[in-house]
Amino acid sequence: MLCIAGLLFSYEIHAESQRIQAAPGNNWHKASVRGQAVVWTREVPGTSIKELKLEAIIDAPIEQVWRTLTQVEHYTKFLPYMDEIKVVKQEGTDRAYVYHRVNPPLVSQRDYTLLVVNEVDTQKGRYYRYWTQKNQFGPKPLKGTVRLVVCDGSWSLSAREDGRTQATYWLYTDPAGSIPAWLANTFNTSGLYDILWAIEARAQDLSWQ
Repeated sequence: MLCIAGLLFSYEIHAESQRIQAAPGNNWHKASVRGQAVVWTREVPGTSIKELKLEAIIDAPIEQVWRTLTQVEHYTKFLPYMDEIKVVKQEGTDRAYVYHRVNPPLVSQRDYTLLVVNEVDTQKGRYYRYWTQKNQFGPKPLKGTVRLVVCDGSWSLSAREDGRTQATYWLYTDPAGSIPAWLANTFNTSGLYDILWAIEARAQDLSWQ
């Protein structure tokens, strides 16, 4: 991952963290549209796995969407394929190392540990959450489970005047294992919609908040 980071991603040094975000520029290609959501893809030099970006309007207030995203202990209750998630190390209120184990269809289980960082500007109504692979902070590999070594991404939220949330979900991940690149790209693209709809439904459900 680090060997192509300089080509693909932008890293801004903030205190002791590296801010992960998509590199500037265009070359995005519209992959699909479903309702109020659009998925874009972009070729990544040196790899057959594509970078992904989802732009959508979420029918829920930004505070509820943000609460849904940041309360990771609830992920197994509503996110597809999420079998286990736990915070293995907390650093202050805005940084944590989080272990994930997912059970996607047709392939072996995957697991990975991420550094997850939150940046909030409530006055401007902007919320940003990014993550990058930090497996060295998580548990040892499990037998029969494929460990992801590439997993960078972010959620960027802004409040709309109509009370809904403008969201951008950016992702670059390689599902690893023996999955062909075309299948990995297809699964990654369709998976964005599944995650979006699960988060929207959860944010609209006030019973758990």
